[in-house]
Amino acid sequence: MKKYILLFGLMAMAIGVRAQRYYYEPEYTLGVRAGATASFVSFKPNVSHTMLYGAQAGVAFRYISDRFFGIQVETNFTQRGWREKTDNYHYARTLNYIEIPFLSHIYFQKDFFRWFFNLGPSISFRVSDSVATDITDEQLAPRHTDDFKTLFDYGIAVGTGFEFQTRRAGIYQLEARYSFGLGDMFPNSTADTYRRSSNQNISLCLGILFNLGRR
Repeated sequence: MKKYILLFGLMAMAIGVRAQRYYYEPEYTLGVRAGATASFVSFKPNVSHTMLYGAQAGVAFRYISDRFFGIQVETNFTQRGWREKTDNYHYARTLNYIEIPFLSHIYFQKDFFRWFFNLGPSISFRVSDSVATDITDEQLAPRHTDDFKTLFDYGIAVGTGFEFQTRRAGIYQLEARYSFGLGDMFPNSTADTYRRSSNQNISLCLGILFNLGRR
């Protein structure tokens, strides 16, 4: 009986050591992000235009459940759109969205430094838009006059960056991200002018996150 008790005790200790080796205490962080955007629209048939520069700002919640992996959810105000500039006219359309990305967060850690990747779907709701132009009526094209098909947009966001972690002053990060729009702004039936008109957005953001504690 003593042998069985000893064997059972050794097995329990081995299981406990193994569990401690692979157990990861979850991280909960909340913070803010802000930066600049560069946007264009993927038109088909092709439309000659250039990037429109804007801004992005929002809040982010991150939950890391395992070593090297977690999730990040954000709510951002982001500007998208496009710009046209020719010898005859200038046209800029700014589209303001509330964007909610749901991201898988993968990171690699070395001491207080982390390199990370974010990837996941994103949904957006257009809250306003504005036009700055000197275009004349004779130069107007359907993209200048047609109504948008919907207020909603959706796509895939992928980003990479790095962060520095401090014990008391928060977590500071820099991320470059590309948001690939999957929806079309304008009607896209065979009878319409554009078969594709999807938002494409590049952003560079600084962020600061604060640890909400561990469980």
